[in-house]
Amino acid sequence: MECREMIVLIHEFLDEDIDELSNQQLQSHLKTCGSCRRHLHELQKAIAFLQSASHIHVSADFTSRVVAKLPAPTKKKRFSAWLRNHPFLTAAAVFLFLMTGSAIASWYERDNTLQIASSSMDKLKIDRSRNVVVVPAGTTIDGDLVVRNGNVEVLGEVRGNVVAIEGKVILASTAQVAGSAESIEAIFDWIWYEVKNIGNDLLPIFP
Repeated sequence: MECREMIVLIHEFLDEDIDELSNQQLQSHLKTCGSCRRHLHELQKAIAFLQSASHIHVSADFTSRVVAKLPAPTKKKRFSAWLRNHPFLTAAAVFLFLMTGSAIASWYERDNTLQIASSSMDKLKIDRSRNVVVVPAGTTIDGDLVVRNGNVEVLGEVRGNVVAIEGKVILASTAQVAGSAESIEAIFDWIWYEVKNIGNDLLPIFP
């Protein structure tokens, strides 16, 4: 029989689960095979060591003392552990990073033509030659009024926010604005404006 077959018999022998015929074959093989004898001897030594160590007990603080002697984790490992332990903050940071990148890209890729967003377009006076949008006196605009690449002159009432991107918001003494009036003329103002808009959109999701 070959050595690989004897390995199975060696394990059965050590488990005391070997039949008489197989034991005779194993003993006969061991007399002529030094490799299998060494293998059996090493296994017997390992078993003896484990049996002799079964009475050993460690103190309750053994684990903490061993861990304390281990080298401190590198900054990279500490950062990775922090990311794993704070999944929500990690996701929020990634989201903010991507959103900021998108806002920057949209700022530099903007169209320079006058753009207007309002639910009451028919009530506005638009002078495209001067890039000016006027809310006439005595006129009420429902919702937000957002103008890009132009100025906004408010003489009447806006029941929402008034935003001028790459322009200015000019409020007359008769103007009434229910929300805020913002002039966005720098990229950081634009990023903050986008962050606030996304935050306002997400608030209803988290009551």
